Amino acid sequence: MKQQCPEFPFFGARYPDARCVDGYLFDLDDCDSNGNLYDLGYDVPCPFCNKEKFLESYGAEAYNEIVSWVKEHDPDYECEYVEVKEEE
Repeated sequence: MKQQCPEFPFFGARYPDARCVDGYLFDLDDCDSNGNLYDLGYDVPCPFCNKEKFLESYGAEAYNEIVSWVKEHDPDYECEYVEVKEEE
């Protein structure tokens, strides 16, 4: 069974403010009074279910920071660090 992607800080908050919807992140702080998320067109790939696109856009260091936070706050969620390649 596939894991649901975790929520985590991404859009500037110190608390989980990012949720995956169909492979892209939505800001949990951008919603109406009923909790319906606004699609503001950020087009940020989810680092868990859309990992390759996330890595292309944000790089391994950003990915590993998210993985570190998730491992600390949700130790049952299975995710691994990626190698950070030094620029030539």
